[in-house]
Amino acid sequence: MTPLFRRPARLVAALVLALGVAALVPGLLQIGDLADLVGRHGRTLAVVVGLVVLGELVRVRMPSGREISPLSSASAMAAVFLGPVAGEPTFDPPAGLVVVVVAAGLLIAAVVRRARHQPAGLSPLAARLTGVGVAVELTRGWGSPSLWAALADPGFSRGAVAVEMMLVAVTGLLVELVLVAAVRAERQRSPWSAAVRDEVGEAAPLTAAVVVTGPMVALMAPVLGLLSLPVALVPLATAYAAVHQYARNRATNRELIATLAHLTEHGGYTPEHHAERVAQLSVRIGRVMGLGERQLRDLEYAALLHDLGQISLLDPIPDGATVLAAPADQRDIAAEGGRIIRRAEILDDVARYVEGQTTPYRMVRELGEDVPMASRIIKCTNAFDDITGGSMDPVRVEAAMERIHLGLGYEYDPEVVDALAKVLEDVRVGRVEEQPVPG
Repeated sequence: MTPLFRRPARLVAALVLALGVAALVPGLLQIGDLADLVGRHGRTLAVVVGLVVLGELVRVRMPSGREISPLSSASAMAAVFLGPVAGEPTFDPPAGLVVVVVAAGLLIAAVVRRARHQPAGLSPLAARLTGVGVAVELTRGWGSPSLWAALADPGFSRGAVAVEMMLVAVTGLLVELVLVAAVRAERQRSPWSAAVRDEVGEAAPLTAAVVVTGPMVALMAPVLGLLSLPVALVPLATAYAAVHQYARNRATNRELIATLAHLTEHGGYTPEHHAERVAQLSVRIGRVMGLGERQLRDLEYAALLHDLGQISLLDPIPDGATVLAAPADQRDIAAEGGRIIRRAEILDDVARYVEGQTTPYRMVRELGEDVPMASRIIKCTNAFDDITGGSMDPVRVEAAMERIHLGLGYEYDPEVVDALAKVLEDVRVGRVEEQPVPG
């Protein structure tokens, strides 16, 4: 039955864009002062805008596949707190114009990325402007005296001012991360709380570096001048290299797993691309159910390797469809696959997921057996792909779902089946987008 009221597919994204525009409004109302600002602070603005642009162009691709730009966020926060600068006039523009300056850097970077065929979404940029807008109001427009005035006044404790700046930076960055997570949750149909957890958790080390960079610039600028901006960003740039190397190592591991998964295809045990389809569908279901990034990574690995045990068969199963095999044969295949995977020593969870994929859901419901959610997801997605043969033809999809519903509550977890139905509905209406797969 079609619901009478359906939430617009991009409502959250539209709201985030509206917040970004709202953050720009105070600055646009003061745009007449922009010429004077450029005349007095030309060099300071050039450094700030240049670093924001650079930060957007040298983004970090996290192991989950999401891209972040902590250098850009840190440079924006530095502009929020910047006050006295050795060799330059005190950086004292109205709060709204600080947001306009950051927006100028983001716009330039977006144009450059588009010219390089790397279009950036508007929602993350709007989320950043909103976070900067909140931080700049807390710093320059709120309190008596304001935090910015306290920074310029030597009578205030530098330590207390630094702590307050860090709290403001945390607030601004959390606003940005929460808004980005909300948009991501809407696009991937994952729970909002899970999206926030992943956004904050995965980038936590870099986010901590961003939080301290802005206050460092503000405290160093009276002594080092404009050199304080690039100097304060050096630790963050170093962290870039470490994260990049970590992501490369994870990508290499994923390639090795994928290569191992192809053994059953090359041996004629399973259809071509069956493992990839099961893995992709499993990850999408996992996102809808709110699994964390590490769980999604292990789920993907287990889904890629779920048929590995078939290489021990003397007579291949027709079309590799384990859903049609006898339960005892299914258990033997899963156990053999788990035994092979455990030789890697660091993939114990993956092996456990593979071994548990044949356990009927009724064992969980009736006997309380501990069957990992990842195993329940793979059991359902493997059955779906075995029955459809990888085709999304409506007739085949309906037949597969009918077969799965016959085993609902006995073979298959109802929550997993509901999540599968949501994913298939997104496919039907063309709502599925390219999503990062944990590597």
